[in-house]
Amino acid sequence: MNKGAIVGLSIVVIAVVLLLLALDGAGTYSTFREAEQNPDKVITIIGTLNKSKPVVYDPVKNTDLTTMFVSDKENVEREVYFHGAKPRDIEKSENITLTGKMVNEIFHAETILVKCPSKYENGKLNPATLEDQQFGTGR
Repeated sequence: MNKGAIVGLSIVVIAVVLLLLALDGAGTYSTFREAEQNPDKVITIIGTLNKSKPVVYDPVKNTDLTTMFVSDKENVEREVYFHGAKPRDIEKSENITLTGKMVNEIFHAETILVKCPSKYENGKLNPATLEDQQFGTGR
């Protein structure tokens, strides 16, 4: 076998291994119950913010803590501690993707991804979502 074939085969093997590592757990979302059953495992949950309860962020007391209540796809609600500043526009969110661990019935999120409503409906701009935005130079 020549050197070119060995290098090429090595690159293919490395690419396959990296792809398998990247896909490990991809596309699977869990629930708060599963997080409770696996407290040492980092879990990703898609849920909705309970907008009837406050999102609390007090930078005077703790700049690294935001608390909220989120329901998962099974409608199980848990308190969530996000160790970071309050995500912008979280109250407008449609869905929240949380990644973290359950500790004593509180989900400790390492990361939060907030999905806000689209400013487009049926491929057209929705003027109701533009209330705080300004376009152009004013001329």
